[in-house]
Amino acid sequence: MLNEAQEAGAEHIGLIRRLLTSETYLLREHLQRLDHEARHRRFGHNVSDDFINRYAAHAGDFGNVTFGYFVDGEVRAVAELRPDILMHRDGAEVAFSVERPFVNRGIATQLMGRVIRTARNRGFRHLILVCLPDNAKMQAIARHYGAELKVEDGSIIADIVPKDPDYQSWFSEILDERMTYLQSALDLQKRVRGSIAL
Repeated sequence: MLNEAQEAGAEHIGLIRRLLTSETYLLREHLQRLDHEARHRRFGHNVSDDFINRYAAHAGDFGNVTFGYFVDGEVRAVAELRPDILMHRDGAEVAFSVERPFVNRGIATQLMGRVIRTARNRGFRHLILVCLPDNAKMQAIARHYGAELKVEDGSIIADIVPKDPDYQSWFSEILDERMTYLQSALDLQKRVRGSIAL
């Protein structure tokens, strides 16, 4: 796999893959499991379950790409890539969320690598990450990937400029896409077995 999608020293108890359009409910379930603090970090303000339901329903809209970190068939962290049509025709917004039991394992860094590769292959020239001033971890991840950070309206805005795509970035995404559908079927089986066991 592409080096951008891997981080040495991280605990590899799960795997990262793209969520299919039919799997937006997995994003919804993940966001609803976030505690109050994690929801606030993710959205910049307090959000209700109803807000999350409406938000997740658009995850499969044209151009949006969501990567999930799967453990036993369940999404425990996500990175979302959404084209920023209003601000940058050649840019996209990126956002992350990680459930508390899975923080500090390098998962967000791995997810960022996957998002950057996808942005490269789609020709985006800017990846915009907005985070709260006290979210030092996300700022460190953005700096790790060469982001320029600035303060704007009380938030930290990170601008990552992806490299141009190359053979390796194209090939690794094609390989991942082929595995996505197989892994999706396996993850579904795990969830079904888990629900039967309950």
